[in-house]
Amino acid sequence: MPKHVLFLCLCLFIFLSGCRREVQQLIEPDLIPPSPPQGLYVYFAGDGMVILIWQNNRESDLAFYKIYRSTDSVNFSFIAQTYENIFADKELDYDTTYYYYITAVDNSGNESEPSLTVKAKPINLYPPIQPLGLTVEAHNDINEIYINLSWYKNPDGDIKLYKIFRAQTQNFETVNSNLIGTSTTNFYRDTLNLSINQRYYYKIIAVDKGGLESKPSYEESDVILRSPELIKPENNAITGYNLTFKWEKVENATGYIIFISTSKFGNEIWKKVIYQEGSNDTISVSYSGSSLYNGKTYFWKVATFTKDENIINSISETRSFTVSVR
Repeated sequence: MPKHVLFLCLCLFIFLSGCRREVQQLIEPDLIPPSPPQGLYVYFAGDGMVILIWQNNRESDLAFYKIYRSTDSVNFSFIAQTYENIFADKELDYDTTYYYYITAVDNSGNESEPSLTVKAKPINLYPPIQPLGLTVEAHNDINEIYINLSWYKNPDGDIKLYKIFRAQTQNFETVNSNLIGTSTTNFYRDTLNLSINQRYYYKIIAVDKGGLESKPSYEESDVILRSPELIKPENNAITGYNLTFKWEKVENATGYIIFISTSKFGNEIWKKVIYQEGSNDTISVSYSGSSLYNGKTYFWKVATFTKDENIINSISETRSFTVSVR
């Protein structure tokens, strides 16, 4: 056999042998677990929270890490999984020692041997941080008046509750005489002895499980507005195509939204935002929507807002009018 033919046959044999190995490797299941995670240590322990950090595994097929915890260093339970090399365990007891180890899991579900075990006691060290993001939204609904408060949930791991303080003057003190309630979440609805056109000021304090209190939040306020009094068109009015809507100005309103619909309960066809300006006692706005149909009945109402046009404060009655042109 010529040498060049023999050489080509040898190359073909080597190529096909390699392909068979690659196919075999692709077909065979992955049964090799990742290496145990290294470098686990307690980054922080206190205020009912333990933060763990460790080195990232280098396996290309790593999927996630599993966190195990124990209170006796013997009986461990799986508590969470994470894709990062950091984990915060919150809402823990101050006087309990917690033990942790972690494992690595790959895309085939293989789990590594445990890492080294670390321990920590999250004693109560510091008061909670100051609550942030307080928003206050007043509402005058048909059946009740109320003010909704919301704020960012504190990142502290040991929050027990939030104290809600209210006053009718700015820069008030967060003393017991101004305490109106508590909340275990970052939301509170105030319905306590509220009045129309009275501005209410609020502050929030976070309290941890050990009784330590945060600084008060920044002060926020809002006022419950009266409902707009509609003037014209009157209810069940017969109108032409050229319409002007008119209502009484509402004290303390920033602006209004007028809604036109084909049903008393929806099917809105036009709305317009009007900001309160000038010294007139009434607000007037001309219809500028799509053409109205002769003989059809429509419905209109007006809402007020104090902060944002998407947050309705109060709303008027709903009136109807029928377009009739001969």
